[in-house]
Amino acid sequence: MRFSSTLIAPAAAAVVCTFALAGPFRPAAAAPTSGAPITVGVILSITGPYAPLGEPERNAFVLAEKEINEHGGVNGRPIKFLIENDEGKADTAAQLATSLIGQNVALLIGGSLTPTSAAIARVTNDKKVFQIYMTPTKQLWETRGGVLKYLFEATPANELEAVKLLTYARTKLKMKKMALMHDDAPYGTQGSAIVKDEAARQDVNIVADEPFPITATDVTAQLGRVKANGADTIFIWTASPVAALAVRQIRQLGLKLNIVGSTGIVSNTFLTVTGKDGEGVLADMDLNISHPNKVQADFLAAYEAAYKGRPANFASFAWDAAHLAALTLAKANGKSGGDSLAAALISLKPYGGTTGTYRYSESDHNGLRPDDIHMAIDRNAVWETF
Repeated sequence: MRFSSTLIAPAAAAVVCTFALAGPFRPAAAAPTSGAPITVGVILSITGPYAPLGEPERNAFVLAEKEINEHGGVNGRPIKFLIENDEGKADTAAQLATSLIGQNVALLIGGSLTPTSAAIARVTNDKKVFQIYMTPTKQLWETRGGVLKYLFEATPANELEAVKLLTYARTKLKMKKMALMHDDAPYGTQGSAIVKDEAARQDVNIVADEPFPITATDVTAQLGRVKANGADTIFIWTASPVAALAVRQIRQLGLKLNIVGSTGIVSNTFLTVTGKDGEGVLADMDLNISHPNKVQADFLAAYEAAYKGRPANFASFAWDAAHLAALTLAKANGKSGGDSLAAALISLKPYGGTTGTYRYSESDHNGLRPDDIHMAIDRNAVWETF
């Protein structure tokens, strides 16, 4: 399914670019774009169980297209994000990637999930097409066989999240006995392995490790084992709707636990579903909503003007991916192909986006740091960062 690249609500006219750390964009108004657009294929999970990720991502790409073109596009040419919906299905994502490459897109961005990103990457790697994806699984580009040359990540890796969350829980929450719950999909299983490794490094005692089906409708059995093992803090590592279910059942069972989620839970849907039960739930967030810098403040203002609500964390990833793509294309100056675009992105100066400051290199296709991540808390059904 293809989505139109027109805004569903008008964006603020005074949106400004703040790319202080990397060009070619400038705050001043630029000459109108001209010529044929440079088309970038975008594959997102806009419908289905993962719509809370894909919808804000789609919104951010639509807004980014307008903002980039208002400030000169890519070396004077307009950019067009051709957005496709994989419905959260890996096989559909692979088919869409093949189709978009056949339409001669300049590069691909996607997906919203680890399995869909991996499916797209199998196609782009085979075709030597440049790709940016928006999930925290760095094992997609950092493989046992080496770094995948054409694949780059626009989201802090699980490893960075694990350091941030465990350090906070250990030092601020005084965590002594930790329980871990995670989904049985790649995001959850890989994330849980990373959390366990980091827990060992920080000498944290994990007393329960409870996987759950990604389509689970009841996790009381897992929570019963968490209670029996005397955990004082529970980590929930998933991007599925089960996170909200788990929080509600923790409250229903009367468990006295600190609840810490991965960035995958930080959505407006989570807030709506958990309601009062979500009060005090902690997670990590990259878009500093409560204390934004200028780049983040401008993005927040533009998104809220366009869509009448706060952007989710996932919108921040998409906004940065869109601008990283535009910067890469501008740096390549008309050259196409994965080799040219990968070299162009690596050669960019550090880019200060809404998620953090990206410093890519040949060996680091993530480029972010733990201090790009902020802690967040659900207060009165609003995510606040601190």
